[in-house]
Amino acid sequence: MSPANPPAAAPEPQPSAAPSTSEKTAAASAANSSDEMSPRLLNTTLCVPIVRGSVAVYLGKKAEDHSTHQWTLYLRGPNGEDLSPAVAKVVFQLHPSFPQPVRELTAPPFEVTEQGWGEFEASIRIVWRDPEEKATVLLQPIKLYPPGAPPNATPANISDKPVVHETYDEVVFTDPRESFHRQLMRMSVLPRVQSREPDVQQAVPRYSDEDDWKALAEAQKFLDSELKAVRGRLVQADAELEEIDVALVEVTQVKAEVTAATATTTKASSGSGGSGSKSGTKSKSSGGSSSKRSKTH
Repeated sequence: MSPANPPAAAPEPQPSAAPSTSEKTAAASAANSSDEMSPRLLNTTLCVPIVRGSVAVYLGKKAEDHSTHQWTLYLRGPNGEDLSPAVAKVVFQLHPSFPQPVRELTAPPFEVTEQGWGEFEASIRIVWRDPEEKATVLLQPIKLYPPGAPPNATPANISDKPVVHETYDEVVFTDPRESFHRQLMRMSVLPRVQSREPDVQQAVPRYSDEDDWKALAEAQKFLDSELKAVRGRLVQADAELEEIDVALVEVTQVKAEVTAATATTTKASSGSGGSGSKSGTKSKSSGGSSSKRSKTH
């Protein structure tokens, strides 16, 4: 928000749009006629890494209520690379309460510095050197307070360290023109670009492949440790399964022996019961004969 005006609704720029006539003219002025006729490189993909963000610094207890912070909104290379071979113009659209809310920059560093007291979302429109490439529009919040700060936070009870809020992006160009391809290749050999603001230059992080490799190495180390632990658990589980299989075999053998013994006992019991029945019949006949003799007597 500006020092003089109250908060207002931030503009809502479109996420992407074709370059306007003036933007085409600005981009085309950077290319000669031979570049405009440059053929496209088919089956070729180019990736341009960029970083968009803001750095805010608290101005101290003596700061005015409407100017508690100084902030810088920027578009830069991840490690200070000069983006001018690829970028013809950067248009920053600030909150409408600022004087001249639309700022156009045609040379690096692509940054705007202002003072204010409130957070808002700005837009960054990137016009590329090749006028046939569509402009890229990105939204970037300007943060005055660090993440996790309570809603009722005041500058006085928040750390006075610079608040950095930035996003790493990669813009991909498919089948670029040969002249544009040559321009992009120059980015790696040009001198680094520094911010006009010392606080910003010191606060912004660098993006290094070495850091990525270290992170990947740590991740690989963690995965190796986890795989080793899993293999150990699998070996232990195999040993326990083998023990269970042996125990099942033993139980099966014991069960078979018990079943066989039970069958033998049942057979023996059945044979003994049949003889007793016949003996009982004979006893009954003998009793009947005795009864007859008794009656005859």
